[in-house]
Amino acid sequence: MKINRWGRYLGDGLKFTRPSSYMAYGVRGSGKSSLLEAIGAEYLDRGCHVLDLFGSRDGESLAWLRSPYAEDKKILLLHGDNTDVSCSWDTKPVSQYTLSDVEKYDLVISSSPLYDSPNTEYIQINTVLDLCYKRFEWKKPAYICIREAANLLYSRMKITPDQSMAKNQMIYFLREARHTGFALGIDTLKFTSIDIDVRVTMDYLFIKKPGIAGIPSDIRFLYSTYNPLALQRMKANTFLLLTSSGSHGIGSFDYHDWHKEEGEPILRILGIETEHGERVEESKPDHKVGDFQHVTICTLRLDATSYAKIGLSEKVSASTAHNHVKDHNREVERTGACSRCNRAKADILTTIIP
Repeated sequence: MKINRWGRYLGDGLKFTRPSSYMAYGVRGSGKSSLLEAIGAEYLDRGCHVLDLFGSRDGESLAWLRSPYAEDKKILLLHGDNTDVSCSWDTKPVSQYTLSDVEKYDLVISSSPLYDSPNTEYIQINTVLDLCYKRFEWKKPAYICIREAANLLYSRMKITPDQSMAKNQMIYFLREARHTGFALGIDTLKFTSIDIDVRVTMDYLFIKKPGIAGIPSDIRFLYSTYNPLALQRMKANTFLLLTSSGSHGIGSFDYHDWHKEEGEPILRILGIETEHGERVEESKPDHKVGDFQHVTICTLRLDATSYAKIGLSEKVSASTAHNHVKDHNREVERTGACSRCNRAKADILTTIIP
């Protein structure tokens, strides 16, 4: 990836050795996802860890598995807790992802076809996002690729009681990521649909084909240097870059031939087989304990955690935690297995909790 021509340069060109934040915006088919992958490739080439999240439902992020990096990089696929995945790569339920995996694997992919539904993906991927806050020591930055910025907001909304709090959590995550060594790459179809508090956290803005609306008014000064018609006709491997310090220029990257094309049966091509369990019940903030949270409550109690501490960690009352353990034991004694644990494919489905 390089800048072919600077319109103005203030010494803050592209550097892939720091936990910087990148945003790409443009119309569909403008090459945003390929650009985020190209940024990921820059980090991989420098020995950094890459985590690819929130791909489209057709599994575009799985295309990494046919890239040159699949030959010499250690790869892990994350999947839903109630989904079994059979393939030639390492796999792990998303709830079992740990910070040690950042050092163990070069490339970690969480792809939508590996979950039974978008809602399950949005809920469970928060396990990975929350781990980012616990990375207090790091030698090299890691890069998180978030294919659509709105998906990050939807994910946080699944575990918070209202949209305002979810937005605040999203902004906090974007601001704090660099302090724990995570670079971020996100894309969006519409620049102004992203909150201003999010946009100001970006170090680099990549403008692809901006569409009929053109460049937003707050950066329209770029039209004094760059031809609007030329921007509308940009090739998929080119971009207009604007940095947080005010540098701007026209750049390009090598458009890789392994990127997934529309309509490709990527799972069949890669030999990945999935089997989804019975659809799980989902938790709802301040309202309902879902199947996975039920498993967490029972597992914590099995580890001799007090009901009071379980209530604090899971944001439920101690009596609610006690009732879930009691219901679990009653169903195991009556039928031999807990239906909630069975839907979540938990190991404790036949275990009596003391």
